[in-house]
Amino acid sequence: MSATTNLDSLPFDIFYQIAKSLDDRDYINLSRTNRALHDLTNSDLVARKTVENVLLYSKEGQKALANGAGYTYRKAVGHRFDIHEAVATAAPYSVSVLAYGADFLYNQGFLCYRAGHEIRLLNVHAAGKQECVLNLLDLLRRLHSGPDAVDRVSLLQYADGILVFRVKEFNEQDDMLLAIDMSVRPTNSKKGRLVLQRTVPASAPMFVRHSRSYLWYGVFTAMGGSDGVWAIHGADITSPETRDTRFSLDRVVDGDLGQSLCFEMYKEHLYAVSTQATSGDAQVYSSFYRWSCYAPRQDGRKQDGNMWRREHCEGPINEMWTDLSIRTDEVTGKPVILECRREWPAGKSENHRTYYTQPLPLPDEVFAMYDEGNSEPDCLPFAQEHNLDEISTITHHPANRHRPAKRLRRDYHAEYEPTHDQTLRQEFIAARTKHRTYNLAASTFIDLVNDPAANGFRSQDRLRLRTVSRKRKSPIDEEGDEGHQGLLLGPTQYKEDGTPLEGSEERFMSRGVYMWPPEDSPTELHRILCPDSRINRVRVISDERSLIYSIQCSGLPADHKALILISFDPKIHFKTLLSLRTMKAPSIPKKVFPVEAPQPEPSNGSLLRDAKPLYEAINWGYWLR
Repeated sequence: MSATTNLDSLPFDIFYQIAKSLDDRDYINLSRTNRALHDLTNSDLVARKTVENVLLYSKEGQKALANGAGYTYRKAVGHRFDIHEAVATAAPYSVSVLAYGADFLYNQGFLCYRAGHEIRLLNVHAAGKQECVLNLLDLLRRLHSGPDAVDRVSLLQYADGILVFRVKEFNEQDDMLLAIDMSVRPTNSKKGRLVLQRTVPASAPMFVRHSRSYLWYGVFTAMGGSDGVWAIHGADITSPETRDTRFSLDRVVDGDLGQSLCFEMYKEHLYAVSTQATSGDAQVYSSFYRWSCYAPRQDGRKQDGNMWRREHCEGPINEMWTDLSIRTDEVTGKPVILECRREWPAGKSENHRTYYTQPLPLPDEVFAMYDEGNSEPDCLPFAQEHNLDEISTITHHPANRHRPAKRLRRDYHAEYEPTHDQTLRQEFIAARTKHRTYNLAASTFIDLVNDPAANGFRSQDRLRLRTVSRKRKSPIDEEGDEGHQGLLLGPTQYKEDGTPLEGSEERFMSRGVYMWPPEDSPTELHRILCPDSRINRVRVISDERSLIYSIQCSGLPADHKALILISFDPKIHFKTLLSLRTMKAPSIPKKVFPVEAPQPEPSNGSLLRDAKPLYEAINWGYWLR
């Protein structure tokens, strides 16, 4: 190759070998370099490799593989990049009032909410033009319960077309757990909609995780002399013949859901992760994740394991900011532990949040250990296979407790780099942070905060998004900070045999703090985000491309709140949205609520019906681009 050869002049087969290793950000940035590279990256043959390498388990990747409605691989890469960039820079595409309700769920792109006597289901990701409506009065009448039970319905989980909710005080001693199939069916289908009905202890805290085949639920039960434990139960909901099949499992260590204990389903299996020490763990120097994987319909068998979490000498933790969850990595398609910790590194005065990820073994790997007779599996072989030497396990050998583990930079993201200008943090105390989460695919901290604005002699509550993201640095040491200028950055971590640890050569840089809406944004935008001048409790649920929150708004029925969508996806475009950029004088609705509440309709023999979505009647939303 001559010294004057450029990347865009390479033969296509060589360019293909280079381009297929790019992620979506590198791919789009390369396409914007010049016209020749733009034309080369427009090839669906090249884009397919990026989808298979990076987006395979994302919604865009799956849609491209199905090739629905002409959704090409190139479109999938561009679409995913647009979402990531909007998230990272706090630049949503739209904001709108979708509905109002007394309770709501948001999962897999579907908004499920209870408004009056109805439960309504809207496909948000597809900007649905209809809602599936469940008449609670009709359902409760069939279960021989009075109409007053409607106000005691609490939504628990929606996934794969099945809704699970709880009717409190169904009888004198128990609550009722119900699962309803809300999926679309042929009109001549005779299959029942009620797929599960079980009594649960009244008022006991509980959680539900399910698919279309299996349902898991946990009930927190106080035991004599103890603070309480979680009892886990499973059910096969595939057919009427198997719905009475129960598999009750042993108790899980006590913990606070979302902080020191979490549960999630992965391919019909239930994973549990805890950060609390058990009575048999003399954790003097180190802290560990204790995980369990439960297999359905196999005599309730489960497998346990331990993974290194941190060294106590790393510094104290502010537990108020700790978040613990199990996510699915969209690149690998595998389950990972995601934990946020606000720490004082080495006990110094500086403190900040850091998100840590830790891969979990797949069910096949877990039960391969089980079948080999290991009651306490060693995860080191799993770690080495995935180039993750930073994972170690609890052993009873004291020397292992002194061995510090290694973390790759890709597996932890500190909110601020050591060189970050401390005056640019724009931080908020926990009381003003209404929601905090982390977008794993976009490497972004996302907070919804109350940032009051001065209004004469008084301040007025104001909701704003705050994001902090990072990106990979160039693999070339351009300034010569770590060695010779112009050479590739070298690895910083090594295996025990002296070979470099793959991935330790990566470096990252912060993209800074972004706040939205800007200070000079229109009044109409702030009003839709915060309809009242004062904010009480705000409940938020987010996914990889949007967030929905409930907030008080005058004129609504008792116990109902407005449900607001902030979307980072350009494909979520409801027909009622007005363009905030092109409107010369956007009008503020003088009386958004009350919208006429749904009225009971006579039963036609079916629990479900289709109806126009409430967002059409509310008609309040803005397109921001």
